[in-house]
Amino acid sequence: MSAEIERLAGLAGIAPSFADYFGNETSVSDETKRSLLEAMGFDLSSPASIAASIDDLEKSERHPPVIVVEQSQTDLPLGYHRDGRRTVIVAPAQCYVAPEMRDGRIWALATQLYGLRSERNWGIGDFSDLTALARTVGDAGGRAIALNPLHELHPNEPQACSPYSPSSRSWLNALYVDVTAVPDFAESGHSAEPMRDDGAAMVDYTAAARAKRAAFESCFASFRRRHLERTGDVRAAAFRTFVREGGEALARLARYEAIVERFRATDANSFGWLQWPAAYQDPQSSDVRAFARVHHDRVDFYLYLQWIADEQLRAAAASAAKAGVGFYRDLAVGVDRNSADVWSDRETILESVSLGAPPDALNALGQNWGLPPLSPHALRAQGYAPLARLLRANMRHAAILRIDHVMALRRAFWIPLGRAPRDGAYVNYRFDEMLAVVALESALNRCTVVGEDLGTVPEGFRERMHEARIFSSRLVYFERDYHTGRFHAPSSYPKLAAASIGTHDLPPLAGWWTGDDLALRARIGLFPDETAARNAGDERRHARFMLVEALEQNGCTGAETAQLLRADAEAGGTLAVYDLLMPAVYRFLSKTPSRLAVVAIEDVIGQVDAINVPGTTDQHPNWRRKHIATLEEIGRNDLLRKIGSIFNDAGM
Repeated sequence: MSAEIERLAGLAGIAPSFADYFGNETSVSDETKRSLLEAMGFDLSSPASIAASIDDLEKSERHPPVIVVEQSQTDLPLGYHRDGRRTVIVAPAQCYVAPEMRDGRIWALATQLYGLRSERNWGIGDFSDLTALARTVGDAGGRAIALNPLHELHPNEPQACSPYSPSSRSWLNALYVDVTAVPDFAESGHSAEPMRDDGAAMVDYTAAARAKRAAFESCFASFRRRHLERTGDVRAAAFRTFVREGGEALARLARYEAIVERFRATDANSFGWLQWPAAYQDPQSSDVRAFARVHHDRVDFYLYLQWIADEQLRAAAASAAKAGVGFYRDLAVGVDRNSADVWSDRETILESVSLGAPPDALNALGQNWGLPPLSPHALRAQGYAPLARLLRANMRHAAILRIDHVMALRRAFWIPLGRAPRDGAYVNYRFDEMLAVVALESALNRCTVVGEDLGTVPEGFRERMHEARIFSSRLVYFERDYHTGRFHAPSSYPKLAAASIGTHDLPPLAGWWTGDDLALRARIGLFPDETAARNAGDERRHARFMLVEALEQNGCTGAETAQLLRADAEAGGTLAVYDLLMPAVYRFLSKTPSRLAVVAIEDVIGQVDAINVPGTTDQHPNWRRKHIATLEEIGRNDLLRKIGSIFNDAGM
């Protein structure tokens, strides 16, 4: 590689090497550097083009396009200001923290919204279920509900249901709309038999989407006839205001989904823009504009879906607030490559690269997530407007926002398309500038921020998060001394943290105790060999004993109960002791000083099976599992009140 390209790679933020979880250092290959530079849009075809790129980057160092000014150092108001060609970001030094977490501690219930079962929903949890759950959580003393990402997935391909591989991170999944609560539903006279919860263990996304789609079409037809075509109609005015405020970003989403619908009708393998004719792959092309004019009714239909989804989430948030409960939303780290967001903005989202991670304790070969990253240079050139819009969209109707893989504010592991994680490299972002945008949007939207800082965390990163008042994520499963296996005492947890037992990528407590997750991994071939499976089983057996030791030493259970738990641990872990184990573990969690404790609904109801098993696609029903108890059963059995009493006894 020429010295000039090496220099360009350094200026562009590509780290020359990376260390994995085990401390092994890998030098980034010349081929990887070239691939990543080309993905960023740099022209490497000639010495002159390379020199021009170097010159541009050096100029941006001398005359930065973005200036961050702390709020206390200027008379300018909080916000984004233009100074000639530069963007001046006036931001607070720290993120907003809600008073109840500044001065005290709260607990939140975590749930996958689609998994909520009720006697009235259409086979998938919806915003009305969320409203009902908020009342139950509030009655039990909880102050937030932590949700899976509510991002728009793929309306014309309902089986693509991972909330962490969405089509758009800025808009909502309309399947969460309670169709019967849409004002147009009653007016429409829609008579099809609704799909009721039949007790099935899994969400049937295809059936739910089919039933709701038919109802949505009826609702929209009625809305257009009874409201949109009438002058001075109040609902029509509200719709037009929503569309106007959504701007070009919302318009592009609606055009995109209408075009998806068109091509899917003739080709079932046409998933998204990557399968379209070239003329449709550019959102600004004349063909796309002509399509939008001719098929304006279908574009309006997708605008309508976003409007009714936003209206219902707004109403759910308002109702929850009356019960003292806020929504704790989740921002996924990226979007599907074949998605509306990528089609809409290929300058900012680089579709020829994938995010991932180097090898770690859980993934010896590293990870390739298949999600394209944001370009640090395009973000900076636009004054971070795309990042600000994204944060603002996800702080909407929320009290707390979790940022998935928050380390990407500082650096992200990029892998050229089609290559293995070992062929990747870390790419650096302007951490202080990115952090300023997060703090500013947090303050403007009065939204507390939690960072998912698990995995390979850069040195000094958590300290900088703490300074900026971004909550850390701490899991009981991971808070251990890996030499002895002992669990850290509750007192060692930081105050500025969201503390929980596990996450959606880890087994519920019942599954962890019984080792059901390990048995599953063995069945579907996720262990490289029998030795690895046996070692994992031995480690889990040791972990059970260490957990019981921690529970007893920290006053979370008495000697007699501890002895029963030890005997069960010796027997391999069974559900026979779950009613003793679960409250003891949550008593342990309540003893941490962390300002936010997160309770998994799966633990409350004793669910064994995992929500998601990383590294699987068809081998496990990820993102499909319903809760084993309905909302009505949870309310009748006072399950949440029992958990709430544990936290109430701890002063929360």
